[in-house]
Amino acid sequence: MKDFRKFLRFGCVPLVAFAVAGTAIAADNLQPVLSKLDESSKTFSSAEADIVWEGTQVNPVPDTDTQSGTVVFARSGGQMRVAVHIKADNGKPYQKDMVYADGVGKLYEPAIKQLQVFQVGNRRDQLNSFLTLGFGGSGADLEKNWNVQSQGVEAVNGVQAAKLLLTPKDAALTKSTPKVLLWIDTARGVAVKQQRYDSDGNYLTFTYNHIRLNGKVPGDTFEIKTASGTQTVNHSGSN
Repeated sequence: MKDFRKFLRFGCVPLVAFAVAGTAIAADNLQPVLSKLDESSKTFSSAEADIVWEGTQVNPVPDTDTQSGTVVFARSGGQMRVAVHIKADNGKPYQKDMVYADGVGKLYEPAIKQLQVFQVGNRRDQLNSFLTLGFGGSGADLEKNWNVQSQGVEAVNGVQAAKLLLTPKDAALTKSTPKVLLWIDTARGVAVKQQRYDSDGNYLTFTYNHIRLNGKVPGDTFEIKTASGTQTVNHSGSN
């Protein structure tokens, strides 16, 4: 349950800013990055990528947990659906499927034959706004909800990326998420990495590779098929 609550709380925000490829962005200029997001929001339908999800705990005891797999985003009717399929946990094979669609989140772990179901409830609009941050969300939306600062250029897996520092404009959100770092491929307008921090200085790092944009997403992508004997645990909320 801890993993899925992180999935909902962080809203998969690190999976952001996938944009349609186009002219190169000047990394020292914030406006072209925002304009590219505006452009991509008009045509965005889906994004798929390989993902490495690394949780770093700084306090109270330093620790790191790394999971890897794939992620799919698809927008329909103004709402975002997300499917994360974990295939390895700390280098060892392990299956875990996390899906969010239509206000309902699901976490399935075949190894323990358990399916957890979460009702997002009144957090649905808030979560959708996070999920569309760069996945159909515009640069204008980014500036509306975040203070955005350019942090120069860094190489991420051989890609030159514009590094952005985001701090929430919502005072309540600042208490739980004081900052987000986002790296955008300056040539393609695609996010290649993101870090999201909590109030204790711990953070999640998401790195994306082999990004595919606006491809056809099968209709059953956001459905979870469970094995016989799987126990279903229902949760009324995600907090």
